[in-house]
Amino acid sequence: MPFQRVAVIGLGLIGTSLGLALHRLPRPPRVVGYDRDRDAQRRATRRQAVDATAASVADAVAEAELVVLATPVRAVVPLLAELAPHLAPGAVVTDTGSTKAQIVAQAAEVAPEIAFVGGHPMAGKLTQGTDEADAALFDGTLYCLTPTEHTAPWAIDRAVALVEAVGARPHFLAPAEHDGLVAAISHLPYLLASTLMATTSAEAGWREMALLAAGSFTTMTRLVEGEPEMYADICLTNREAILRQLDRFAAALADLRAAIAAGDETLRERFAEVRERHRTWLRERAQAASPALTDADLRGPGLFFPARWQDALRGRRPPGAEE
Repeated sequence: MPFQRVAVIGLGLIGTSLGLALHRLPRPPRVVGYDRDRDAQRRATRRQAVDATAASVADAVAEAELVVLATPVRAVVPLLAELAPHLAPGAVVTDTGSTKAQIVAQAAEVAPEIAFVGGHPMAGKLTQGTDEADAALFDGTLYCLTPTEHTAPWAIDRAVALVEAVGARPHFLAPAEHDGLVAAISHLPYLLASTLMATTSAEAGWREMALLAAGSFTTMTRLVEGEPEMYADICLTNREAILRQLDRFAAALADLRAAIAAGDETLRERFAEVRERHRTWLRERAQAASPALTDADLRGPGLFFPARWQDALRGRRPPGAEE
């Protein structure tokens, strides 16, 4: 490891999982954690995700060679300004925020002296918090890194070392490119689920609907269990990309509405084509991680993603696969 001491600021799901993952190493670095929620610090300590906790951000980063900001998106830049005077020489700072362009740009303005590498692990759970942390959360997943032309190569090397140490694979993107992509595949799904839940539960017949709601509604709305503060920050820091995706989706909905209103007999073909696209995506992605999977493994018996598919995406072999 190119570092012996790591500071993790923010001990929720991601920060605590990082600490747990680092402690799996044969020779783990010393991990010092800080969270404004003292109860989160105590829980992270009990789970042995951190070797020690600090009373302040300054104390946490004082001797760290690598600092990870695992906080809500809009807390990252103020934290950079706060910790800059207390960093050890040669320290690298990275974050785990879901949006990157605004953070990277503001980091260069607020704390240009810091060796900062934007990061975003493409991993998580619907429920947040220290108690949900998992040492295997990042296994086999992509971990986006968004350095710029001004980022020092040695700083990028340290960020890559962190990514690989926790079991993930580094994936390099320009900050704006990252935000445009995740707006479609991460941010839009939450907004659609949130809007469906809001509009349906506000209907006069919701009491009866709630009794009838089953797999389809549950599956579609389960994303609303995401952390509200996190998604509010996402919307406020990735507005342009999210608005583009909302406009595209609104146009697609208008087209679908017109087809239904016209009694279009090609609706079946439309839906069948989309189903095939979905199955192809699942098959190609899962089999890239675990070729032993079959189509039956991918589809599973229910509407929720089967555990075998999730394991494949996290780089695990399905039951019965040869070692």
